[in-house]
Amino acid sequence: MAKKEDFSRNKKGYYKFSKKYPSRHGSSYAIGESRKMKQKEKARKVLFAFFLCCLFVIVYLSSYLFIYLSEKPIPPTQENNEIITADNLGAVRAVYIDNSLIEDITELKEYLEKSKNEGFNAVMLDFKTQDGVLTYGSSLLDNVNGDYNYVSTTVLDVIREQELMIIARVYCFEDSTAPQRLGAYIYEDAEKTKIWFDAPAVSGGKVWLDPTSEKAQNYLCSVIKEVKNKEVDLIYLNSVCFPLSRETAVPVYTENDSLLDRNLVLQEFIKKAVESAGTCPVILGTDYEGVTEGNSEKWGGTVFDTTAPICSPLILKPETGDYTQYIADIFVVLNSKARENFSTLKVIPTVKNQTNDEQFYKKLVSSNADSYIIVP
Repeated sequence: MAKKEDFSRNKKGYYKFSKKYPSRHGSSYAIGESRKMKQKEKARKVLFAFFLCCLFVIVYLSSYLFIYLSEKPIPPTQENNEIITADNLGAVRAVYIDNSLIEDITELKEYLEKSKNEGFNAVMLDFKTQDGVLTYGSSLLDNVNGDYNYVSTTVLDVIREQELMIIARVYCFEDSTAPQRLGAYIYEDAEKTKIWFDAPAVSGGKVWLDPTSEKAQNYLCSVIKEVKNKEVDLIYLNSVCFPLSRETAVPVYTENDSLLDRNLVLQEFIKKAVESAGTCPVILGTDYEGVTEGNSEKWGGTVFDTTAPICSPLILKPETGDYTQYIADIFVVLNSKARENFSTLKVIPTVKNQTNDEQFYKKLVSSNADSYIIVP
């Protein structure tokens, strides 16, 4: 009997329902499934290629960002050089520095050290005086009055060395220098034939810049821009008002001043002044009357709520009672009122120095008024 041969080789069977079947070109799909499966395989290959491209882009960008950050210098900390804004402005306890004091740097340093020990963290200097003199070496007008010292870079650096804030005071429309240079006088008649003075000539009367004059407003905004470029911390605007008429001389601004909206004129100027100051906060200095009952001739109403973020009314000593307590009470009331406004964020009262009261500074420091500016 012939020996039965054992074929043990593996055979791969297939039939008509198989998904794949062998061929000369390898395995392929069955006839019914071929087109659909080829499309799926093609889609998978496209997705895989797209994934590889995305992965490459992510790796490349990550590597570039890592190299860029590793080479970029670390910015210096701003703890001691933080830019002061109306939002982050803390307590301001300022004392006025007379222009004559900056003539001697040694004397100035001694005064600053003494002021700092007495609790002050800021000083105020005149950058544009009541006479209209620009004390900082402006390109707009020369310092024609030799009685004033320049607020030089050295002076400002000495103040900064003591870590004191610098408040630059700028007198606005009260100016007896610029009107003749600009042709922006206030007149006594609509025809502009007679210049107005705030007092008789024999009494030392002076001219003013016309608040309604575009030349005057543009000039003052140019001054504010220059002062801001001196890197001061705050700009204090004074005499933002119309002058009061005197009995025999009434200032005339238009052909019909009964239609003149003085408050609107001043509000528009303050807006332009704030824009000119840029990031430097503006303090609007005014009489106490300007933030309470107002005055139709000076402001056309009140100037408490303006685009200037800080308001500084002048608070004079009352006839009776404690002056520091009076200041503190008004400070609390006006700052509560400021919180109800959209523009005015803070009230920093301007107060008169009491040279006959040796405890005046100490009493102010311990009062509820955490901010104030002391003037002579």
